Amino acid sequence: MFTAVLSKNAQNALALLGKSKILPSRTFLAGGSSLALQFGHRISVDFDFFTPTQFKSAEIVDRLNKIGKFVFQEAAEKNTLLGLFENVKFSLFLYKYPLIFKPIEYLGVYLADPKDIAAMKLAAIMDRGTKKDFIDLFFLNKNGVSIEQAFGHYDKKYKSLANNIYSLVKSLSYFEDAEKLEMPEMIEKINWEEVKEFFRKEVLKLADKYL
Repeated sequence: MFTAVLSKNAQNALALLGKSKILPSRTFLAGGSSLALQFGHRISVDFDFFTPTQFKSAEIVDRLNKIGKFVFQEAAEKNTLLGLFENVKFSLFLYKYPLIFKPIEYLGVYLADPKDIAAMKLAAIMDRGTKKDFIDLFFLNKNGVSIEQAFGHYDKKYKSLANNIYSLVKSLSYFEDAEKLEMPEMIEKINWEEVKEFFRKEVLKLADKYL
């Protein structure tokens, strides 16, 4: 794993979470941190955890505070928890969609397979794509998960490709929201214009196949 993508503090926090086994059963780390640990392409500053197991936010807060310091920020709804654990951004969400590939264990924490993350990144971009989402999907393609393959994984996970195909394809060339955001701190250097050009070309191929 590319541990340098996390600060020393974040590495220690992740190890604490893995060793303590306090998170709900079948919890996994996805998002940018999980992908960055596996690809080493950029620095990541938060932990996005997902679980199919229902949980009570107050109980998780109590458990977190027994192994470290947790600063509660928000429980926006049932089975949702946001805050800072050991000064690292932390989120835990109930997530009903199953992992379609076996997760990878690291420091006692399960990391979602890149192919699962690819499907989740497509869903995020369709909702409101950030620079991080586009860049992560760009590096997924670079590391062997093509955009077309990601569409297949999306369909396996969400069973909704046919209903969402137009929105998915269109969202991959909609950069207005992402443009307002700063670039993440990169380890592998990449130019934002290069990323956009890649997706514009991909959209042409996808439109030809699906639309």
